[in-house]
Amino acid sequence: MTSRTTRLWAVDAGGTATKALLDDGNRWSVGSVNPASVGAPAADADLLGLFRTIAERTGGQPTRGWLATATLDADAPRAVVDHLAGLARAAGLTGELVVSRDVLPLLVARPLGGRGVAVVCGTGTAFLAGDGAAAPLSVGGCEYLGSDEGSAFAIGLDGLRAAVRASDGRGAPTALTAALTGAGGGTVQDLARALAGQPFPKAAVAALAAAVTRCWLDGDAVAGAVVRGALDHLVDGVRAARDRAGLDGDWSATLAGGVFRGCPEFADVLRRRLVDELGADGDPAVVDDPVDVVLRALRDVGDRVPAALADRWVWVRPLGGGR
Repeated sequence: MTSRTTRLWAVDAGGTATKALLDDGNRWSVGSVNPASVGAPAADADLLGLFRTIAERTGGQPTRGWLATATLDADAPRAVVDHLAGLARAAGLTGELVVSRDVLPLLVARPLGGRGVAVVCGTGTAFLAGDGAAAPLSVGGCEYLGSDEGSAFAIGLDGLRAAVRASDGRGAPTALTAALTGAGGGTVQDLARALAGQPFPKAAVAALAAAVTRCWLDGDAVAGAVVRGALDHLVDGVRAARDRAGLDGDWSATLAGGVFRGCPEFADVLRRRLVDELGADGDPAVVDDPVDVVLRALRDVGDRVPAALADRWVWVRPLGGGR
């Protein structure tokens, strides 16, 4: 068991924001530590700074921490995990580092407890399903060029393109044209070109999703088509994850991510569709505090990572310093 002097911490690192939580309730946020969002040098610098803050706030005590990050997938190269552990050591952390994808704690922790489908819909999307016995099966999670359908990035991009088409006469008129430019004074063409000129536009495009969902709620038909398409993709992702994991009988889902938190109505529609179309049991839960789930998963797992997760879904690296 974890010794009484070992401090616990959790980090949920998404595509846009990174949240940290200590076992004493102390929490804070920093920007993205995802190289695809900000570039590798900036990601490393921010993660090193985050680890240093954890070391300072735990007073140099040995720690056991879980870094749940959108940057990893199953079969992550050992060098990537070792690099993350190296940053933790350089920051002065001792004890042990647990590393996984950001979606895994949602499946491991209660209420799913390993059985069901975990869904992340934030800057990107990911789906992970397990039957409670075998290793989980993944759908998506291949960054915004390979997947991320239904995500904030996809909603923002589809909304931007629809607004451009409307403004130059190729598409139906839409409130998106004004909503995406806001008080900036430029045109949607200006916005599109400016975003394309950014070296890492993912988070900025994802930020447009909030305007798209607002227009949807206000009854705009074009925004409604974008949102319905996103929901269709999410249902397809859950269906594929459920089927790959061989889930039958009772199963449920847990939903997490900024799109669900930012637009509860979007989450509500998806929850109803998972029950009505896919047979999910009860009312799928929406997670308001993902980093709390990471800490809960750390406590639930304790010092022993289940064999079905070890070395493929969860990587554990000693940081030195004794425990």
